[in-house]
Amino acid sequence: MRRPAGDPELIFTEGTPVSGRFGDVYFSRENGLAETAHVFHAGCELPSAWADHNSFAIGETGFGTGLNFLATWELWRHTRPADGILHYVSVEGFPIGRGALAQALKPFRHLAPLARQLVDGYPSPGPGHHRIWFPRDRICLTLVIGEAEEALRGISGRMDAWFLDGFAPAKNPEMWSEGVIAQIARLSRPGARLASFTAAGDVRRKLQAVGFEIRKRPGFGSKWSCIAGTFAGPDSDRTPPWFRPPPRVANGPILVVGAGIAGASMVRALRRRGREVRWVDRRDGLAAEASGNPVGILMPRPTVAPSPPDTLSAAAFRHALAEIGRLGVPYNPCGAIELAVDGIAAKRLLRLAEAGALDAVGGRLVDAAEASRLAGVALDRPAIAYARGGWISPVDWVAGLAGRHRPERSDGIGDAIPPEVVGTVLALGSGAVGHPLLEGLPMVSVRGQLTAQPATRASLRLRSVITYGGYLAPAQGGVHALGATYDRGGFDPTLWPQPALSDDDIRNFNGLPDHLQRLIQDSPAPGPGRASLRASTPDQLPAVGPVPLADGYRSAYAHLGTDASVHAGGLAPLKPGLFVLSGLGSRGLVTAPLMAELLASLMFDEPLPVDRTLAEALHPARFLIRDLKRGTAGHG
Repeated sequence: MRRPAGDPELIFTEGTPVSGRFGDVYFSRENGLAETAHVFHAGCELPSAWADHNSFAIGETGFGTGLNFLATWELWRHTRPADGILHYVSVEGFPIGRGALAQALKPFRHLAPLARQLVDGYPSPGPGHHRIWFPRDRICLTLVIGEAEEALRGISGRMDAWFLDGFAPAKNPEMWSEGVIAQIARLSRPGARLASFTAAGDVRRKLQAVGFEIRKRPGFGSKWSCIAGTFAGPDSDRTPPWFRPPPRVANGPILVVGAGIAGASMVRALRRRGREVRWVDRRDGLAAEASGNPVGILMPRPTVAPSPPDTLSAAAFRHALAEIGRLGVPYNPCGAIELAVDGIAAKRLLRLAEAGALDAVGGRLVDAAEASRLAGVALDRPAIAYARGGWISPVDWVAGLAGRHRPERSDGIGDAIPPEVVGTVLALGSGAVGHPLLEGLPMVSVRGQLTAQPATRASLRLRSVITYGGYLAPAQGGVHALGATYDRGGFDPTLWPQPALSDDDIRNFNGLPDHLQRLIQDSPAPGPGRASLRASTPDQLPAVGPVPLADGYRSAYAHLGTDASVHAGGLAPLKPGLFVLSGLGSRGLVTAPLMAELLASLMFDEPLPVDRTLAEALHPARFLIRDLKRGTAGHG
């Protein structure tokens, strides 16, 4: 989903927001809040519908000004069940800007405290999933920006209620198409409630055709009628059984193994859901291994063609920046400049710009002169400048995610899950490689060494991160972070700590483009470097989800070797209560927070914070399924 969001051509008529594009109001001129209460809350029988739910999910078509969300939030605050969590998933193809959002909500004075929180967390209107938690009231907004059918098609999760609130069918028929209605049915739990302001016959017939039992109700204000309904249709989810969500994890303690960026992110995701967590690590304290480097680079990695890595890069980058802002973790948004190191790289950067791949991540193509101005030093080639990129202290980042929680020292769990926990998350970093509980998940250890390069008078002018395959960060305390090697072999993975090698410092220096080498060529010899190990998968995507039983998969889905289109074999054979968050490679500082949110949503049967195609691309069983389809999956 890379297409830019549409412009609603927002105007205000006597204080009421109106879309010039569709010629329709965003809410009733008479009383927008009363309309929401009558049409949607009463139509979906709220709050009684969520009274006995620990987790309740509402889907909405047409986020608009967010008034329905705020009104529902206010109702939830006063009526939610103890320990309940509300997920509110809304699709919007024509998002309004933050300033217009604040103006539209200004008249609703008693909602002002909630409106301020919404406006503060409201994302830039880039395509895709945007997740915002409001932890005090345990409410989670997932705003999916994109054309309605495509946006709904990318959602994974089951809704307990629906607010259908797009512009009127006569003015925005695409919002009420058969494809949109089919996706609403796919995403509905049995018995899911539905409400809409429109009672148009065409809409009623489409809803009835997919399994909704529809009834008319008196309308609001000047409208004669509106509709409510209940889903009684068949399950139309076509997710392959091997990628279906695991059984919901029961209430009880959850064990998180690993205290790097992945483990800390997981602890935060579980704690915000009110879960009891036991946290252990094989080292003392936080960020003792790869997450303990003095400097980490935050920047996106877009690809020319839309792909899972591209989707992950954009979504994880914006999610990480939002989390940093919410937690107040020190971050230096000095910008990141990706240099075109040669002609081939220059063509790639041009293709990225032409394909629109930079729009969602705040990147732009610049010539050498503009790159030099941004960097503060002379650069001799074009580049992509990412305005929101920068550097962070990984230790500070991990500590911010951990909050007041700290891990206990433990040697791990070996090949058995502790019986006293209801779920276990292996967030082990390089410790996941060859772990006895992770059979069927191919990962290798990758060794990376960072060089502590003393600054020179010339290099102190550098004010942006420069990347070129490696990276050079602005000096801190008179020292640049210069990195990093990326070795898949030729080292002993059992050594702790990994020794820093002078040859690797030389490799890091030699990897610099010539004009950057000249900046630091007269500096003193590097100080002590830092070497660490990371875990990487064959496709260089993280492994996030339930842990498969390898032989069970091979038996259940053996037919894939002859016909990969047949979705037979029953639900996935999984190791009960066991999950993995690993294989982050060198991108964990960016990807870990979103991946932890994804895993927590999988564990508790919540709507996912990412496109479902991406979730499947990250599933730990993907390698088993790939080998079965290729006919190369032998039995263990």
